[in-house]
Amino acid sequence: MDSLPILVRDGIRLREVDLSDAAALTTLFQRREVSQYLDPPPSTVADFSTWITHIRTRRAQNRAVSFTLLTGDDEVSGLFTAMRLENGERAEIGFAIAQHLWGTGTFQSAIDLYFEFLFTQWGVKTLIGKTQKTNMRAIGAMRKLGARVIDESMRLGNPEFVWAIDSPRPD
Repeated sequence: MDSLPILVRDGIRLREVDLSDAAALTTLFQRREVSQYLDPPPSTVADFSTWITHIRTRRAQNRAVSFTLLTGDDEVSGLFTAMRLENGERAEIGFAIAQHLWGTGTFQSAIDLYFEFLFTQWGVKTLIGKTQKTNMRAIGAMRKLGARVIDESMRLGNPEFVWAIDSPRPD
């Protein structure tokens, strides 16, 4: 796959993360309400640029994908990432969106596009997500997405649930 498609629905777009997104993503992830339950994100524009270059290299190897969520007049409003695991039929997912979009339906539109791409175009069969046990918003989102808890673990000293979402399409 030379590049990722642009995914569009309900006034939002998901397009491949680009170096031009680094400043806006740094600002977004510096907001405590967005990053408090995540592994520490890159903290500077230079660090985010390095991360974007790395993720695009992994995409060229068909090992990762990362989409920037664009809303309104192309406002950078979130990030959706997946990394292939094991034999490539499973991928670990992660996502975050700007707080002002919480509860607006934007997340559901974006996640529907994202999952459709991962299951149909990227060819994974199971998505793995992790949420801290104290992140009730993320736990609620995972349940709403039909995820099931498959394990519990610790990450960076925090207990978390490990979730699985299987492709809705039969093999």
